[in-house]
Formats: sequence, structure tokens, C-alpha cells
Amino acid sequence: MKYKITLSYDGTDFCGWQHQPNGGSVQDSVENAVFKLFGMRSSVVGSGRTDAGVHALAQVAHFDVEKQLPLKNVVGGLNAYLPRTIRVLSAEPAQSDFDARKSAKRKTYMYLMFEGNLPVLNDRVAMLDHIPDVAAMQAAADKLKGTHDFSTFMAAGGGAKTFIRTVYDAHFERDGRFIKFFITADGFLYNMVRIITAQLIKAGRGERIDIDGLIARRDRSYAKDIAPACGLYLYGVDYGGAE
Repeated sequence: MKYKITLSYDGTDFCGWQHQPNGGSVQDSVENAVFKLFGMRSSVVGSGRTDAGVHALAQVAHFDVEKQLPLKNVVGGLNAYLPRTIRVLSAEPAQSDFDARKSAKRKTYMYLMFEGNLPVLNDRVAMLDHIPDVAAMQAAADKLKGTHDFSTFMAAGGGAKTFIRTVYDAHFERDGRFIKFFITADGFLYNMVRIITAQLIKAGRGERIDIDGLIARRDRSYAKDIAPACGLYLYGVDYGGAE
């Protein structure tokens, strides 16, 4: 039996989604919950690898087990064994060829910023020490749309085989002192959203940022800054009916 689950988590105290030698990953916690609920070990495959400190509003994952349970019991049972910082939102049966990572067509990330510094928002948003020019940030973000080689915006260690990605949407929304940056693509390179966001924040400070030129250079040394992990959220995964 293959299950598809959607889950949300606070990534503050985790080393990321994926297994690490020293443990402490979201994947470890979910696999342990699956073992306690179903009585067997199963690899839980996520749609993508969020890094240490990165959060998820709607991560998608799948796992295979021999036992079948009512879906409400899968949700409730897994949550009973998970820490409060991880919640399974829904569960559904998936076809045998469904793969949470490989079947994904588009992913959307949200980067959350706040004008000012409030301690209650620590580890949840990136604090800005200025009032950003959101129109300038949007003008720079518009240049990201389309199919490009995004190697300028990739940190070392990602292991990608190709640097070509298609960005379908990149837009800002303001909600009072909160600024939300949404970006949707067919996939993302290692640290791509955080590196891009760092450039957009600079544009919002009044710096002249040439996104077209940065893309053309294909060289990370021209975009060394990276935005804090705490502001990044995996917002949603679109499978386009693939499952």
C-alpha cells in the first residue's frame, strides 16, 4: 500500500528534511512515526530537501507499507507519534508509480520578511532593518521568469545534473509590515531561492541589481549573499494529475 501524505513543519530545530549522519532530520521523525504506527520500516520520500531551519506549509511525501489503515487513522496515528513541530495534514492512497519527488511538476516557495525586529517572530521570518521598495523588488523578480541557466544562484554541494530551470511565477505580496515573496518553478537548485531573495532584498534597499546580467554570468561569485533560512517556506507542490 502506497500512501501520499501532506505535512507541515517548523524546521527550526531540524537539520533539514533529509537524513544526516548525526540525525535530527524531519525525515527521521516521520519514518520513526511510520514504524510505530505500521510496525515496519519504510523510507519516506519527500518532494524536495528543505535545508536546516527551513519550514514547510505543505511538504508532500510518500511511503510504502504492507498494512492498510483508514485514512483518518493514518493522519491521527502519525501525528500521535510525531513531535508537535511536525503535523501530517492529510493522507491518501497513491498509485504504485507515484513518486513524491519525481512526479512533481511545479513547486512553490514563499519567503517571508518583516519590516522591523520583533522577538516573537524569531526563526519564523527574515527581519528587515529598512522599509523596502517592493516595486523595485518586483521589477527585479520579473526578470527571473522563463527558462534560464540559474547556476549563478546555486550554492556548492547540490549535485544537480543540469542548471536549467523554468520559473513560472515570481511575485510579491504585502500584508502590513510583512512582505511575502512567492516563486514557482519546475524545480530549484541548492539554495536557489535564498540566493535570489538576497539579491531582491538588495534591490529593495535601492541597490541596482541586474538580474539579466547575473543570469548570463553563470557564476555564483557575482551573487555571494544568501538570505536567512528562517524566512523560507515550502508553500506547495503541484503534481498536475500525475498521481
